[in-house]
Amino acid sequence: MSLLRAFTLFFLFTAAAFAAEPAIISPANGTHIAPGAKFDFKYQIGAERGISSYNYHVWLVTDKPLHFSPELNWAGAFYLGTFANPNSPGNPKPKNPAPDQLTMPDFSQNPGGWGSGSFVSDATFYLAVFEEYSNGDPFVGHRISFVLNEIVYNATSDASESPVRSVEEL
Repeated sequence: MSLLRAFTLFFLFTAAAFAAEPAIISPANGTHIAPGAKFDFKYQIGAERGISSYNYHVWLVTDKPLHFSPELNWAGAFYLGTFANPNSPGNPKPKNPAPDQLTMPDFSQNPGGWGSGSFVSDATFYLAVFEEYSNGDPFVGHRISFVLNEIVYNATSDASESPVRSVEEL
């Protein structure tokens, strides 16, 4: 019986060690991205045995969230899209797979309406992902996970230091 118990504990700890954690794989923290540049995007969903992932929503935000409460002017933001990765049984054939690359907006351009663009360089922004998931526990609606990576928008450092270049530089 003790051998079976040891075997079971070994597999439980091994499974916990390899559990999927939601994470932005790329761009990595600190990546420099120029306005208008295409950049690699890869997100690791939290789905694994007993957890289903549905959609995840990608935003570029200008301020790191310190709390979640109503606020009129919390941050500037740009919506990059809603995507899903295949996982079973929650979402085996999603109709909205993530692209391999996303395009960094150019905030110096006027977005239209009452908006007005603004030039900024060496700005610390955050790529944020909100993922909808369920884990089998009773819950109203989907659970939501939140991860973010810090990026440098329109870095003025040497382009050789920057892993992502603008379209004009290519």
